[in-house]
Amino acid sequence: MIDETEGYLVGEALVGEEPEIAHIDLVIGSKRGAAGAAFASSIAQPKQGHTPILGVIRPNLPTKPMTLIVPKVSIRNLADAEKIFGPAQSAIAKAVADAVEEGVIQKSRAEEFVVIVSVFIHPRGKDYQRIYRYNYAATKLALSRAVERFPNMDKVIEEKDKSIHAMIGFRINNLKKPPYLEVALDIPDWRRVEGIVRALPKSDAIIIEAGTPLIKRYGVEVVQKIHQLRPETVVFADLKTLDTGNLEARMAGDATADVAGFSGLAPVSTQEKFIEECKKVGALSLMDTLNVADPVKVLEKLKVKPDIVELHRPIDVELTQSRDREQETEWGNIAEVRKVCGNKVLVAVAGGVRVNKVEKALKAGADIIVVGRAITAAKDVTGAARAFLQRMGVEDVDQFRVMTDY
Repeated sequence: MIDETEGYLVGEALVGEEPEIAHIDLVIGSKRGAAGAAFASSIAQPKQGHTPILGVIRPNLPTKPMTLIVPKVSIRNLADAEKIFGPAQSAIAKAVADAVEEGVIQKSRAEEFVVIVSVFIHPRGKDYQRIYRYNYAATKLALSRAVERFPNMDKVIEEKDKSIHAMIGFRINNLKKPPYLEVALDIPDWRRVEGIVRALPKSDAIIIEAGTPLIKRYGVEVVQKIHQLRPETVVFADLKTLDTGNLEARMAGDATADVAGFSGLAPVSTQEKFIEECKKVGALSLMDTLNVADPVKVLEKLKVKPDIVELHRPIDVELTQSRDREQETEWGNIAEVRKVCGNKVLVAVAGGVRVNKVEKALKAGADIIVVGRAITAAKDVTGAARAFLQRMGVEDVDQFRVMTDY
């Protein structure tokens, strides 16, 4: 169960519905180790509102292994105390005893261990039956998970980018499943922008770009306004930073940007500081190659690489470029970018992307298709966006992934 090198194991479980929902965090370990020391210290030094109590199945009958229950929410009055001393205490104690009977904890070693259980009881919870049943189930599940060392690291890595935390209500999308459609909002008029954002289809495959003109007029805080309309959608702050890389990346992070963009024309040190600061604030960094003669050479100079490279044809060039004059992929050599940055880099293509060019861009290796006026200036914004999503093969995306196995 627990070997001497581990000392103690940790388990967690969330069970039930509000307001009686049970959230259990627990530690199980040897009396002779850190768990035992914490157990004794908690009893000897109680804190007001969070006084720990021994888990008893009934008065004068403590469970085994000895279990200490610590309230997460401050006990403010007698009603709060009764929930802890009554249904919660009884449920947790019974769950520990049943775990021994069922072999989750070895009966022959029960005297060697102690359990510390941190329990959440909502102040509005009133139904003792539900409080009891939810805390019983959560404690048993947390104990099983602790003993099984759940989750293993592979499970954490698999789930970290696709799970929804119940207390947030939306999933943070880290762009791990391309292709994506990036809708560029370069319109410096919030009323029009708001209408476009509301009209876009609900899809995990959509990125909303707060374009440079929009940010220049309203400030980077416009990202927050977009997130208020679409909390589940990735929002990109197109700063095109040329100086003070760490400062502007921090500003974007503070404004809740999921992706922040800098210019490939900036000094190498500025670009590197921008990328490093993005890592600190939890945002993805994007290099915009607008007017960069050779993006690959710039990327080779960087000690740290951006998460996204946007191969960008400027609007003026896009409008004047001869139709019969095309580069290898129209936007640049995507294969060379991947060779320099590694396979994890995402490559976006921007400038002149129409519905009839989507397949060509994807075939060339693009992960993100950046579209502006073809969607934002369309009479039917919803229909135009859906047309791109259909060509990309990502129109039907599971928005609500419900986990029932754990």
